[in-house]
Amino acid sequence: MVLALSHWKELYEQHKHEALCIDIEATYWDGPISVIGVYKPQDGEIDYTAFVKGKNLTTENLKQAFAKCKLLITFNGIKYDVPEIRKQFPGVIPENIPVVDLYLIARRINFDGGLKTLERTFNIFRKDEVDNKRKISTKMWKKYEEKGNEAALNTLIEYNRQDAINLYPLAEKIMGMID
Repeated sequence: MVLALSHWKELYEQHKHEALCIDIEATYWDGPISVIGVYKPQDGEIDYTAFVKGKNLTTENLKQAFAKCKLLITFNGIKYDVPEIRKQFPGVIPENIPVVDLYLIARRINFDGGLKTLERTFNIFRKDEVDNKRKISTKMWKKYEEKGNEAALNTLIEYNRQDAINLYPLAEKIMGMID
């Protein structure tokens, strides 16, 4: 059943202050999760946490992060992020939590393309040094994992951070277009 866009807008408006914007990175294509970025939209300081494989990416830490969440905001997360988290870390995301997938909603209002395309369309900017790193995110993880390259890990985390943080202004723009 496809829910009306007004349903998603109402749900978003009701719970956006109790939402988490999430984005994941994998060690390789369809491989284990290397980073889960979690951003809590709020006024003031940016509340972003990177959960990193081998450091703080644990079931217990994820359960704490998702405990008070009433809504997830993702980009194509219905298809990839949420199922992968549920598969690799069972029980950390409550089964009844609604997921606002900005990719699917954008397509329904005739905006097609990936996250970077929509960011440009809506004038949501990123730092230059991590722009267009998606294609090499698995390479950055490999540099970190095999060689202990902290700079590669920091670049990957910064890229993930910007993905997660930019979901909120994108949600604001997209939801503002729905009647």
